[in-house]
Amino acid sequence: MALRVVLGIIFFIHGLTKFQEGINVTVERFTSYNIPYAEFVAFGVGGIELIGGLFLIIGFSVRFVSALLIGVMIGAIVTVGYDKGFLGGYEFNLALIGMATYLMLAGSRLLALDKLFTSEPKKKGRIEFKRSY
Repeated sequence: MALRVVLGIIFFIHGLTKFQEGINVTVERFTSYNIPYAEFVAFGVGGIELIGGLFLIIGFSVRFVSALLIGVMIGAIVTVGYDKGFLGGYEFNLALIGMATYLMLAGSRLLALDKLFTSEPKKKGRIEFKRSY
């Protein structure tokens, strides 16, 4: 749960910052990186980070959101971070990808809204032994 919440806070704050500073600033930055359709990509990335971060914090659609965030981070590495190298470039993105990959594969049910929408099979209260002859 702690990993999910921390990752959610990181992405939520990054998304919130994109909208607070003005999405046009993000569009200009994306344009300077030669990202095609920078207007749409800026809104998409900001929205995924903001809403996805919130969803991770509350534990809603954790696996799906994690997959989206992995895509955003791969895009960030390809367009910006790779040319800068590992240190000061894409090491933080890789750490976020690792965290999101864990959540995508393992999910998170502890104190999560996802738990309300899934049903786990009921376990029997007794143990049955089979005889072999």
